[in-house]
Amino acid sequence: MLSTSSRLHTFVYATLLSVVLICATVHFTAFIAPYLDARGIDTVTITAAIASCVLAPPASVIMAIYSSKLIRVQEQLLELATTDPLTGLLNRRAFAHRYERESARYSRTNCPVSLLLIDLDYFKLINDKHGHSAGDAALRSLAEHLRETSRFGTDDVARWGGEEFAVMLSDSGHQSALRAAERMRRQIETLKVRFNDTSIHLQASIGVIVCRKGESLEMAMQRADLCLRQAKAQGRNRVMAFPEELPAEKDASVA
Repeated sequence: MLSTSSRLHTFVYATLLSVVLICATVHFTAFIAPYLDARGIDTVTITAAIASCVLAPPASVIMAIYSSKLIRVQEQLLELATTDPLTGLLNRRAFAHRYERESARYSRTNCPVSLLLIDLDYFKLINDKHGHSAGDAALRSLAEHLRETSRFGTDDVARWGGEEFAVMLSDSGHQSALRAAERMRRQIETLKVRFNDTSIHLQASIGVIVCRKGESLEMAMQRADLCLRQAKAQGRNRVMAFPEELPAEKDASVA
């Protein structure tokens, strides 16, 4: 006895063949396509050259083509266009698109958006001492940590360039952004990357800003970069924000 899936498989093809025989146009709908893809069928092609038909006027070729390979290629191209190849995080272009969306929502709803610019401290030293492969491992480790600890569907994480990462926090004002940044800094401080039997300890400096309504991503990141530079200048492994963005009673570890 045929299984349920086998009977459905036979039914799909029998239906398609019967459609061809009566000269009707064949369309793969959203109902049929997922089933064929689940079966691992890459391409289904039905072609019939029919001169005449009792139920329809003369027809030439009736063809139905479904290609899950094409869909997978499209998905791969989209991934290449929107993600960083080393870390799998969003790239600048995709992050900019997300920022435009959140900035527009901020203008409509008055729900604030914050940006964190994270820089891996002493990254050049890691590369010089352990090699560029170790540096890549450190970047992947930090990227994975940021991905796992971000709020799914709410925060956006991107590799901004080199050893810098950007995090966009939706519905996040001054204090919540500072708390999130300090929590990230402390967690990063505990990360250890194993490379060639060597344990590499990580730490990061973080610049924090709350975006202004109508502010471009370029201007916002420039402000975040100024905060990041201050954190670097004051000894690294710390969080910095503009004075006007700090809460009245800030935690000493955040300053």
